[in-house]
Amino acid sequence: MKLVWFRNDLRLHGHTPLTEALATGEPVMAVYCLCPAQWDTHQVASLRRWYVLHSLLELGDALADKGVDLHVLQCDDYAGVADALKALVQEHGITALYCNREYPLNELNRDRAVAETLRPLGVTLNGSDDGVLVPPGALRTGKGTPYTVFGAYKRRWDMWMEHHPPASPASPNWPGGKGRFVGRGRVEQALVAIDLPARLTDLWQPGEEAALTQLDRFADQSLAGYRQQRDFPSLDGTSSLSTALSAGTLWGVACYRAAMQSMADAGARDGAACWVGELAWRDFYRQIMARFPRLSRGAAFRPETDLLQWDDDEALFQAWCQGRTGYPLVDAAMRQLVTTGWMHNRLRMLTAMFLSKHLWIDWRRGEAFFMEHLMDGDFAANNGGWQWSASTGTDAVPYFRVFSPVRQSQRFDPDGKFIARFVPELAHLDNKTIHEPWKQPLLAPDYPPPCVPHAGVRERVTARVKQAKADYDAADHSTRTSTQKGSP
Repeated sequence: MKLVWFRNDLRLHGHTPLTEALATGEPVMAVYCLCPAQWDTHQVASLRRWYVLHSLLELGDALADKGVDLHVLQCDDYAGVADALKALVQEHGITALYCNREYPLNELNRDRAVAETLRPLGVTLNGSDDGVLVPPGALRTGKGTPYTVFGAYKRRWDMWMEHHPPASPASPNWPGGKGRFVGRGRVEQALVAIDLPARLTDLWQPGEEAALTQLDRFADQSLAGYRQQRDFPSLDGTSSLSTALSAGTLWGVACYRAAMQSMADAGARDGAACWVGELAWRDFYRQIMARFPRLSRGAAFRPETDLLQWDDDEALFQAWCQGRTGYPLVDAAMRQLVTTGWMHNRLRMLTAMFLSKHLWIDWRRGEAFFMEHLMDGDFAANNGGWQWSASTGTDAVPYFRVFSPVRQSQRFDPDGKFIARFVPELAHLDNKTIHEPWKQPLLAPDYPPPCVPHAGVRERVTARVKQAKADYDAADHSTRTSTQKGSP
């Protein structure tokens, strides 16, 4: 008996572990470990849990229709996974386990514990990398080190994809008959515990079938104009497939193949190439997460920035969380996040930079808040985006670059349509006043003035970063001096 362990890959199409297990010709069963306490630890948003659980229900039914049993095990957290799988293996005479690799530290430790537990039982372990287009260890610099600058990584990534084009997925050798969905009640019970308003869940459709439909629609209707429209939040210019990709209801290769097909059309080539770049960013952050486990412990990628002295103004943090900063586009973005479970990518950069530079609040607090609300909350991408914006991470923007909330608003929401949608108290203002309502306070009496001025932010950030670098260099110099003095 072969066992396929589903994690963040809740689909049948393009699922290498499932296909390989079925290809052996031996009986195959599947398992999913339900770990709600681990979700709590990882601050997984309620909406994301809802999406995953509904997708799991669809997956279980689809597997059963193909003749494969799915067992849902209640494990609470990762510490209980190894023993739960051991019991299943012993009960059913499992000889091999197939799964896709995951790269954050807690997941790696979980998988190591599973490997140590199952090897004495004679179970062979088979890992795949369906969660990325290029495996994390495949690309290295000339010095043999991981890439930490996206531009150089992307050039090698393009070369890899050119020489290793993804093949069409093999057709699984389904056993036929009717399988069982063992533990469906556990999934349904977990869903009952998630109390979400219909206005929120009605915005989204879980599962593989919906993800494939959404990909087709995006490729047909929006991919050609992606480069021109992706930065304007009032337009439907992005794919909104990040949730499906992070939960694995959609195979990344399917996205890449759709883009490559669009490139055959000269009119769609530019947009398709730009979107492929976003797929490369996903791989980049995953290889960073895999190669630098300290990021999973809350460390900054650039060690000197761990010495930054952040402010701890709770009132300002709450103003940011609630969309009451007095900067309309920032507030509209934060309200979009809280009311829909999603935020436009351009606005993720803006709000992250505003928190970490205008308010000078530790980026980790914002990272956690995003995870608590984002339906597409993905640790590698979320951490990478926050550290990029805060200038603490790989390929970070220069520390002296600070987005102007007003300029961003005027440039990317020129008519104020997005602001009007999420900040209704400003909807009556003209397309000039809506970006700076504090200049006409009597026209928007219910909207707060800016919580901090934009003027002087760059200078303050520059001074604090330089101080952190000086402190780091002094400490590093002291360490080197001490080592040199102690040398024989």
